[in-house]
Amino acid sequence: MSDDLNSHSDNNDHSQEHGHSHGHSHGHDHGGHGHCSHSHDMPSSSEQEAEMEAISSVVTSFLYYKTYALNNAIYRRLKCIDELSEPHRQIVASLGTIDKIKRAESLVRENYKLMLDIVYSSSVGSMPDPAGDEVMFKEWLKRFFEVRQKAGKQEVSESHMKKLYGTMKLFVRDWSSEGADERRLTYGPLIEALEDEFSDIAPESRGDVHVLVPGAGLGRLAYDICCRGFSTQGNEFSYFMLFASNYILNSSLEERQHVVYPYIHQFSHVACSEDQMRAVYIPDALPSNMPYSATAEFSMTAGDFIEVYGADDEKEKWDAIVTCFFMDTAKNVLAYLDTIWHALKPGAVWINLGPLLWHFDNVAGESSI
Repeated sequence: MSDDLNSHSDNNDHSQEHGHSHGHSHGHDHGGHGHCSHSHDMPSSSEQEAEMEAISSVVTSFLYYKTYALNNAIYRRLKCIDELSEPHRQIVASLGTIDKIKRAESLVRENYKLMLDIVYSSSVGSMPDPAGDEVMFKEWLKRFFEVRQKAGKQEVSESHMKKLYGTMKLFVRDWSSEGADERRLTYGPLIEALEDEFSDIAPESRGDVHVLVPGAGLGRLAYDICCRGFSTQGNEFSYFMLFASNYILNSSLEERQHVVYPYIHQFSHVACSEDQMRAVYIPDALPSNMPYSATAEFSMTAGDFIEVYGADDEKEKWDAIVTCFFMDTAKNVLAYLDTIWHALKPGAVWINLGPLLWHFDNVAGESSI
């Protein structure tokens, strides 16, 4: 794939439902609306087409990562240096700036391998193994972008690429040893409150206690709750999160197996080059090693929280709902509260932590209540 390859996508990274059936004791459930146990009406053909395009646009973002990152983080800076006067260029070179940019270029290419692995792990379409036949993969990649271009799709949006960069940084918080302190301060109080609520039940007997985690992101909070013996289900709406969580939960055979360079694109507010070039190894815990897997179930579902858990078959189903930095993602927080009330069993508990930094406040064309 050439580094100046053009691609096309739209701005939608959401889905109604997505996932993969996995091994171990966890999985991503499939379906049109809601997860596999639901009996909702089948989506219309237009809704199915919109969902498939949402998937395709996010896949495009992962596949376009190398081209975008090299053009914006690397080649643009080298071009600026080339346009300097010779004395200035010599000063920049003497400071090691060009060597730093070249090193960053090599690490972008390493990140790209991870992006390809993430897409391949979700078995999207007929994608061949990127680590297998290189010629076959390049041919497939060329056809993929050609088809999108002929269909007149929009170019990969800036917002999509920012979401991809953000997903890479979330690997640090959720699945690296570097993120342990942040998890302790955010996930820790939630888990402690949950265990206090069910302190009369031994961990090996908590499998009948069903906990829902909306806005599960990359799945670490839901995983940690399941490791305390609770049957846990995470719910997520963004395909960026779903692809990444599927990868980390189901393509990890050992701790620190995968490496990501999440800060490589950031040249501002960097104290030293080593901070920017720092490798982060994931996962710091092996998702398949769940201490109570014989009694506690773990799953991830995809779809809109209100639509999925406001369904009739979700009424009074959950013993606890745990929300972390989730409530302020609502366009209508009252609808979130209605859904939580609908899904909780009588006498069940809702545990929440997070700010009220309303995501859609002052966003043109969006409601925020």
